[in-house]
Amino acid sequence: MVPTPNSSLKEEDIEIRVITQQDYKRVLDFLSLYFFGNEPLTNSSEPKDEVVVGVDFVMSNIEHGTCLMAVLKGSDEIMGLTMTGPKGPDEAEHMQKAADAEGNTKWGKILQFLAKVERDSNVYERYNVTKVLHVLATCVDVKMRGMNLGARLYNAALEMAKSMGYELLTADCTSFYSARIKENLGWDRINVAPYKDFHVDGKQVFCPDPPHESCTTYAIRI
Repeated sequence: MVPTPNSSLKEEDIEIRVITQQDYKRVLDFLSLYFFGNEPLTNSSEPKDEVVVGVDFVMSNIEHGTCLMAVLKGSDEIMGLTMTGPKGPDEAEHMQKAADAEGNTKWGKILQFLAKVERDSNVYERYNVTKVLHVLATCVDVKMRGMNLGARLYNAALEMAKSMGYELLTADCTSFYSARIKENLGWDRINVAPYKDFHVDGKQVFCPDPPHESCTTYAIRI
């Protein structure tokens, strides 16, 4: 049985390792259970019953060797993970082209919004860097919440990025809670995109429940 947060589980009981293609199915299952349905962009836009979107966009980053998972020693069960991947200075253009190709679908609107966030953040020029690693998705097993596993995953991603020669680690936090972790870790808050300001065909696209009000972009130099 997996220990609960108030049990004797210790930091050394959790191991963080790189996600490989062999982990694909169980990582996707974990994301489907703990990320897609809870992420404010997907769970607050129409159609509401279509929550597992952008799978290829997220899962394709496994091939870069930059995605991490926290597993319970002894069982190898996933307790949390963070999907990260490199992005170039023309990322906004790529996302906008993908959004245009997708059209007026749920995923197309999400891509359109993220392309705008990318343009407004403009991290390459803002920080004058040449190599950036970006956090796309992070989630933790409900049994582990409140144990700072998210912060541990971000710190591990930072160390990994440093070892791979990246100059900057960034994240577009669509959740209030993921943004709060970055604040507590001392990341720079560089852009805020309120959900109430993004409309398509005159209608607000994302209407998540409080406290989720915006997508906030953070960055930290390596």
